[in-house]
Amino acid sequence: MSDSSERARGEPPAEDSTLGAEAAPAADDRPWLARTWYRSRLGAAVVAVDVLLTAVLAAAASVAVDAPFAGVGGLGPGIVPPFVPLFSLLGALGFVFTALVERFDASVGTLVRYNLRLPAALPLGVGVYLLSDLLLGQGVDEVPLVVGTVFLSGLYVNLAYKRLGALARRLLPPGRGGSEDRSGRGGN
Repeated sequence: MSDSSERARGEPPAEDSTLGAEAAPAADDRPWLARTWYRSRLGAAVVAVDVLLTAVLAAAASVAVDAPFAGVGGLGPGIVPPFVPLFSLLGALGFVFTALVERFDASVGTLVRYNLRLPAALPLGVGVYLLSDLLLGQGVDEVPLVVGTVFLSGLYVNLAYKRLGALARRLLPPGRGGSEDRSGRGGN
């Protein structure tokens, strides 16, 4: 009883504070991940790279280049045109900046987690393009709807992967991966 009268109301007891420090040593090992991004050199560098990448990709999207890129002149035309990875990355960068506007005081760890959507947007954008090529037929390179869909797939990477996973679970035979089927149906 004397312990509760000596400490302020709402303040944890002395032995609880040491238990809390011992229970979560991982947070003490990496304090740089918990710092606000604009107060950390790493966070500011990540945002600066994102801004530069956005400017370069936006410039590349607005300039029509008919000549082959330097050093890759011997390569033939690929299955996927260059605008697909470009717009999927622009969409993912749009998500990063939108999330930073909503949570301006995000930590460096959160900012790094947002940036992990950049590489995830690339295969998703290519997949959306190839699927639209299959559904709409040849010549989808000139269809602005396809470019917008690729951009939106980069913008909503998590949602797109969840929906594609739900579609795959519905299309695959029920005998394969029964435990995954039960755990993945909750949100549909």
